[in-house]
Amino acid sequence: MRRINSEFQTFHMSEEGQKLSNRDYFGYVEMDDFACYVLADSLDDEPSVYSARLVVDSIIRDFTEAPTMGRRALRRYMRRAHAELLHQRGGMHLKVAVVVAVTDYRKLRYCHVGNCRLYLIRNARILERTLDQSLTQNLVEQEQVVLDEAARHEERNNLYSFLGERGKPEIQISRKKKLDAGDLFIQLTRGVWEQCGEQEFLQIVNDAKETKDILDQTEDFILKRQNSQDIDNYSMAVTSVDKVYQSPKKKVSVKKILLIALPILLIVIIVSVTLFLRHRSIQTKAASMLQFMESGEEYLTHNNYQKAKEEYGEARKLAGSLHRETEYEEADRYMKLAEQIILADEALSGEEYQKAQELYLTARQMAVDAGNVGLTYIESQLTRTEGYIEVFDLIAQGEKKEEYGNLAGAIACYKEAKEKAAALYFMDGKKEALELQMAAEEQLEKEQMEAEERIREQIEAEAASRALDNEQRTNDQQNAIDLENKGNELLAEGSYESAITFYQAAQTIYRRLEMTEMADGIEPKIAAAQAGIAARDARAEESAAAEQEQIQESE
Repeated sequence: MRRINSEFQTFHMSEEGQKLSNRDYFGYVEMDDFACYVLADSLDDEPSVYSARLVVDSIIRDFTEAPTMGRRALRRYMRRAHAELLHQRGGMHLKVAVVVAVTDYRKLRYCHVGNCRLYLIRNARILERTLDQSLTQNLVEQEQVVLDEAARHEERNNLYSFLGERGKPEIQISRKKKLDAGDLFIQLTRGVWEQCGEQEFLQIVNDAKETKDILDQTEDFILKRQNSQDIDNYSMAVTSVDKVYQSPKKKVSVKKILLIALPILLIVIIVSVTLFLRHRSIQTKAASMLQFMESGEEYLTHNNYQKAKEEYGEARKLAGSLHRETEYEEADRYMKLAEQIILADEALSGEEYQKAQELYLTARQMAVDAGNVGLTYIESQLTRTEGYIEVFDLIAQGEKKEEYGNLAGAIACYKEAKEKAAALYFMDGKKEALELQMAAEEQLEKEQMEAEERIREQIEAEAASRALDNEQRTNDQQNAIDLENKGNELLAEGSYESAITFYQAAQTIYRRLEMTEMADGIEPKIAAAQAGIAARDARAEESAAAEQEQIQESE
């Protein structure tokens, strides 16, 4: 019933400035006993995910389910929104600055991460304000940067904490502050405070006649600077406390309080001690859990995945016993990531390269889902594994070529495998490729020597054959000459038939030896022998005729 017995008015604005789209977001809910106001600024440029709205919706949803002003609850709201950013991003790096204000219509508590701000203004002065989690704010605190220059300092948006970061965000939570009628609590993004300094802003608040005028005059102040300054998204929410809730309960006398309290005091003490011991035990477990989480994160950073697995395993056990769902899921996620990397490393060490490659690919996706933790190591191991596979593929190609007798091709494959293994510092692969290369080169050299020996023997055999052929040719030529000479002798003796026989035998040999001129030179001699035969036959006929005449005459 506190809501209807108090008066809180909230006005807000949110514009894109000179940007293409507005990535700020404001939301609030006012319930019977509590109210929550959330302003968020997207620090990323991912067009597919409205990260500021995702954070606001997450916090408003959790608050609506369990409205409270408790520190632990606020921290839980923030962490759940942080976890949703990590789960949603799928390889994108979503980043959000946020400021949250909660009230029971009597007191105010606020928390923030990043550089969204809250001012609590009373009697024309800033009573409370958040401090940016930026390098510029650190320099201001160290008095290295003047406060008046902080809004334009180059490192003002260099944040050391924000929702969506890879580690745990540093959530700043204020104490409860009692509200008075006339108070203003104002939430604003960097697009406002970069252009409108605190003094100018207080002047606008003092000059405003109505709460809504603060928004209008602030926007006018910002837009006057758009010709000379780069105007970012600017958003602001102003809540005026016109009436604070007053409890209707009557005051109870001290005597009555004592009479009521004394009987309960002993029970309260006993219960308190019990609760204290239990609380201390829970705190001890929570502290141990956080210590294990931090140790696990440290081991992950240094690629000691066995220790990281052990630390996150202990943290998960404690988170389970404390029913801390967010921490349990976080520890479980990182523990499983460490286990996956360990399995992949074991497969790589066991020379199961295809299996190692599959395990590293799965680990890479898990690392991306977990905020890119260990991604650099996984990528290097994956590259190394792929290199090993390429080395053995080249060796297998070389063995196949060697099997088909292509020793030169095999040697080229072995040499390439050796060079790739050397570049990867893969000594076993280099040794195997080198041994195969040397064996193939030795076999190739042996085969080349055998081929050279065969060629030499063939040349010698051909030379011997040619010498034999030359000798035979010489003999045949001499035989032909001898036959021709013998024919000459017979021709001279008048043995024409025998002379022709010898001439024809010599002519046959000349033609076989392709000595055409010599063969043709015998033709006249054969013709002479034939002419001798004809002449002889003619003389014989004449002699016979003469003898016949003599016989006839004698008779």
